[in-house]
Amino acid sequence: MIPEKIMVHKTIEFEVTGIARHAFFRCTSLLSIVIPNSVKTIREAAFAECSALEEVILPTSIKKIHNNAFVGCSSLKSINLPNDLKEIGSSVFSGCTSLSSVTLPKKLKAIKTIFYGRLILIILLLLIQIAIFSLFIFALEPYIQYFIGTTTLLGILFIVYLANCKGKNEFKIAWLVPVLILPIFGIGLYFIYKTNLGGHKLNQSIKDEEQKSAKYLKQLPDSEEAKKLYPKMKDIASYLENNGNFPCYTNSQIKYFPSGELFFADIIEELNKAQKFIFLEYFIIEPGYMWHSILAILKKKVSEGVEVKVLYDSLGSITLSSSTYERYLSALGIQAKIFLPFVPIFNTGLNNRDHKKILNIDGKVAYTGGINISDEYINKEHPRFNYWKDTAIKISGPAVRSFTAMFIQQWNIANKTKIEYEKYINIEYKKYQPFGTIIPYADNAHNNEDIAENIYNYILSKSHNYVHIMTPYIIIDSSLLEALIFAAKRNVNVELIVPKNYDHFITFCVGRTFIKKLIENGIKVYQYEPGFIHAKSFVSDDNRACIGSVNLDYRSLYHHFECGAFIYSSPVIADIEQDFQETKKQCKLITMEEYKKIPLHIKLIGWFFHVFSPLL
Repeated sequence: MIPEKIMVHKTIEFEVTGIARHAFFRCTSLLSIVIPNSVKTIREAAFAECSALEEVILPTSIKKIHNNAFVGCSSLKSINLPNDLKEIGSSVFSGCTSLSSVTLPKKLKAIKTIFYGRLILIILLLLIQIAIFSLFIFALEPYIQYFIGTTTLLGILFIVYLANCKGKNEFKIAWLVPVLILPIFGIGLYFIYKTNLGGHKLNQSIKDEEQKSAKYLKQLPDSEEAKKLYPKMKDIASYLENNGNFPCYTNSQIKYFPSGELFFADIIEELNKAQKFIFLEYFIIEPGYMWHSILAILKKKVSEGVEVKVLYDSLGSITLSSSTYERYLSALGIQAKIFLPFVPIFNTGLNNRDHKKILNIDGKVAYTGGINISDEYINKEHPRFNYWKDTAIKISGPAVRSFTAMFIQQWNIANKTKIEYEKYINIEYKKYQPFGTIIPYADNAHNNEDIAENIYNYILSKSHNYVHIMTPYIIIDSSLLEALIFAAKRNVNVELIVPKNYDHFITFCVGRTFIKKLIENGIKVYQYEPGFIHAKSFVSDDNRACIGSVNLDYRSLYHHFECGAFIYSSPVIADIEQDFQETKKQCKLITMEEYKKIPLHIKLIGWFFHVFSPLL
């Protein structure tokens, strides 16, 4: 029984060792509460139906929050979840319709910058290897000549082996450096990556899901009709269908968004219309206005019976990648999963991040592009850049089928409990006038097929008049570089827009070394002056375009899980080209004279790390 005087208090501060079941049940005038460090457990329905409660400050001592602890706290706006929280029960925040802010420890953000790059791991290993090698020299000084002879022979044999292996020469060259410096450890490190320890289970799971989804995507009537209507794109359609089960569609509608602000306004409108399910798959989800606005709608839709699934990458979304936040979303009725949770151990499978951006609503509407869920993408926050330029597309109609399959594949890869394709894919799709075709596609490091790069090469090879590209990075292999140069030599107008400023310094420096070769071969490269450009788009000859999550760098092209859409003969291509031209007005052409003005230290860093391009 709660004393009457506590029920009328506006704010309470107290010292107790625990909060019992129904302790503050229906304290309808309670506005805020500060829980002391002595409390470790909040029992069932402890604050249930405290309808006026707006803020709860939890101590770091809290280990467990039981079922229904804050159920019905309709005015609760913010709560901090401590990092040491071990367990959060079901329906903890059910009915908390105003909850928009969940505070996690800030130290989590630092982990992203420390552990994100595979290059950092290799540098650390090399330093360890040098230390061990030094000990070897001192301990085995009498036998050092035999040791050097053996390691030299191993190095030579490895080089012969590497020269005869399948694969891109850039990757081979990148491995020669550690092998030449420390042959034994360099060779050992190479074979660890080659055998992909830790990635075999992931690889098998991908194959299983691709086989399951294939029957829902192969030989669709829409795909056969599209190839008959547009025979000039039958070659790329056949390639994507035969090598990835990605059919083409001709009765779908496409809308282009030249900014994150327009994209955000549209998804808010469509999310509010959801009736059956909402699927979100994003590389980055960061707390802030954008995510909290979306989360408020998701909570509302859950209360209406809409199924909501959220899949996000553990490194891209490092702030939300704790199991605590995953349980928090589950407590709201949102099915959430972290893709490949980050564990700071040597596991090459962790290098394959989920870089996709997919929002799917009822299987009727899907979005993809370069935009993540974070405030800088909608220009609500500018920690470093005046303006963040990004793009996306909205697909309506039968083509959403492929995006539904992509999401279910990735969800099942990340979860032990699988969901069935039939329920979400075999639905009625609204058909639109057949203005052009679209082929949604995905790519990953395990399919032995460079799908994303091949699409870019295809657009370049088919171009006659122009190819216009927007990309945040340029770190590419020789085949894509030569395709760009060859197009320019055929008098195709090849133009690229890249950032003036950087978000990753070493990547920026290496990218500038590629720009030099491009402009030397007649390719025009413009730098975006207002801020940072994160768009990933190709458009060519008013009849071909590609929008998606794929950057022009090794990570996107060869390591990550990616997605995109190849578009042919669609009216939306004119919108993509118009945006390129409008964006170019805010850019400055990089001439050889301008290139020479780049600071020497940036050039030196770029030249040094160029050899490690496949590792960036």
